[in-house]
Amino acid sequence: MTTRKRVTVSLPADVFEAATNEAGGNLSAYAAKALMAQAVRDSAARLAQWQESRFQTFAELDEMQLDALDELNGPAAA
Repeated sequence: MTTRKRVTVSLPADVFEAATNEAGGNLSAYAAKALMAQAVRDSAARLAQWQESRFQTFAELDEMQLDALDELNGPAAA
């Protein structure tokens, strides 16, 4: 069984009314589902940023490797 914690939040009246109308009588479950979905989206955004930074790092390493090979091979033939 999942441990539950009681919290108090303040919402704009229109957000509260919309959530209450959609919750089907269980606002706690509706809020938990919405918060979990947002947490997943936030995590996915951080993962995408991390992946992009890794891609940039690999691109920089590839460029460094190519520069090193160019130095080993000497000047290009004209």
